[in-house]
Amino acid sequence: MTEGERKELFSEKIVAGRRTYFFDVKESIDGTRYLVISESKQVSEEDYEHHRIMVFQEHIPIFVKGLNKALKFMKRISKTKAYEVEEIRQKYPKAYMKWTKEEEDALRNYYLQGKTIDELASIFQRKPSAIRSRL
Repeated sequence: MTEGERKELFSEKIVAGRRTYFFDVKESIDGTRYLVISESKQVSEEDYEHHRIMVFQEHIPIFVKGLNKALKFMKRISKTKAYEVEEIRQKYPKAYMKWTKEEEDALRNYYLQGKTIDELASIFQRKPSAIRSRL
């Protein structure tokens, strides 16, 4: 290892939609270990946005404690969201469901034929925002 170089001990890559997350455990020259959490998001054909945080080994316990509190809070909130999804599905039965290849092809064809967003939402039983996003 040359001066200033850090040794990578572990790396995990997670692709989540348009974002990619990296969890890397590194070791500095003096043996200090730390976690690097990075996010990469493509913002144009050639450009990416990158964000990174570093958590040093001695701070991991308190970091994990805070993260667990945040996750518990999100889990509690998501219970109310499930009800909202069911409400939305009263009007749009396929809301938040995964698109099939056939649906994507049909969506593209209908759109090229001049169907409006509202017409497409009705045909595919999805929210207009989902139609716009998929197009």
